[in-house]
Amino acid sequence: MQRISCRIFNRISSRATYPTYMAALTVLALLFSLARTAPANAQDAEVVDVPPYVITGFGILGGFPTGEFGDNVKNPGIGISGYVGYMIPRTPAVIGLDLGYMIYGHERRTEQFSLTIPDVLVGVVTENNIFSMNAFLRLQTTPAPLRFYVEGVVGFHYLFTSTTIEDLPRFSGEDIASSTNLDDFAFTKGVGGGVLIEVWSGGEDRTPQNRTLRSVSLELRMRYHDGSEADYLKRGDIVRREGTAELNITKSTTDLITAHFGLAIDF
Repeated sequence: MQRISCRIFNRISSRATYPTYMAALTVLALLFSLARTAPANAQDAEVVDVPPYVITGFGILGGFPTGEFGDNVKNPGIGISGYVGYMIPRTPAVIGLDLGYMIYGHERRTEQFSLTIPDVLVGVVTENNIFSMNAFLRLQTTPAPLRFYVEGVVGFHYLFTSTTIEDLPRFSGEDIASSTNLDDFAFTKGVGGGVLIEVWSGGEDRTPQNRTLRSVSLELRMRYHDGSEADYLKRGDIVRREGTAELNITKSTTDLITAHFGLAIDF
């Protein structure tokens, strides 16, 4: 599991561009800055259940292609996702940003290192991936052990297929080389909804001057993403013959249903 987590992190780090990182970090910094400057009654120091201002979450992400995308990609994707949001005081609104990464196709084979070194074997891994970034506006019920919300999202999906050469054995080998076979962007918009089930509460210890961790909840969320057209590869779309690789590129809309299950933390 640790190796899989590191592999996912390395994939995201190596594929996301510098402007993408800067945009994400800028939005995250703004959200935390807003939370720190949220109004509080300085004269009210008694212990009260101060409403949270920041919610953050992380968990497992599942992706289910639908529409034209589903006609072409039959298998679901699996990955991770995380988000941070700012709860606008005295309103049910939450604004935020989330990131996700999933693999929707995976192939592995063993090859000779080269024609001149046939006695050394390496692993060759091809993966079809989606990296996503979405801004969201959420309307949710007031803090309680059971909360529901609906939301609208807008963002993009970065679809890319990469091939990596790995040292063997499989579970201890290091990456030798990698290449991106094809990549493209798809702009997305969509709607979703979810439920938060509180499993721990620390509201009794909070004051306006000491906003400690308020609660931890289980979160289940579903979203529908209406994706624009993009070029992409499916599992098996790289055909190798006579020392060359041919790409069977597919172009279609990229509609996607995602399911997120994880933990949400209120501050």
